[in-house]
Amino acid sequence: MGTLRKWFTRGAEFIAAMALAAIFVTFLLQILFRYVPFLEPIGWSVVLISLLWVFVIFFGCAFIVRESDHVTFDVLYLGVPRPVRKILALVTAVLMIIAMLYSLPAVWETVFDNRLMNLKKIQTIRMPITGDKIAIKWLFAPFVMLMIVVTLRYIWRIYTVVRFGPPETEMEMLLGGETDGVELEK
Repeated sequence: MGTLRKWFTRGAEFIAAMALAAIFVTFLLQILFRYVPFLEPIGWSVVLISLLWVFVIFFGCAFIVRESDHVTFDVLYLGVPRPVRKILALVTAVLMIIAMLYSLPAVWETVFDNRLMNLKKIQTIRMPITGDKIAIKWLFAPFVMLMIVVTLRYIWRIYTVVRFGPPETEMEMLLGGETDGVELEK
């Protein structure tokens, strides 16, 4: 399982890195075409950069950023004993799953089943093979992917909290174990 997770993480990081590289190259092309006298400025570069940036943000949050990397307000969580932390972790996970599942049908309908999202096209970028204009819904599709992945992550979190207990705090990681009832004196 560890090897599969490692390969999946490396693959996700590679996809994000390639998208960032494409943003950088497109940005350089935009500068080149804007300031070289005999070249005409390219209009599609700003839209492509925007599309790729939105993709990188949602893709990165879904597949690369770990739970411990997110900003959290955990003063209360860190101040309670480990059994209470387990309950808080489970309640938080259940609330996140409920919120995502409750909003997913509306978001899905807005992005994929909305006639306007299919009709409105990005004017400056076309599909490479067919030459068709890209529907605006593909700008918002990564958000749907993020919602699905976050739901799966919190389902997995419920499993790990039930099976192994709440995640270790930073202090527990530094000290190598549980700190409940132990005074931290030198």
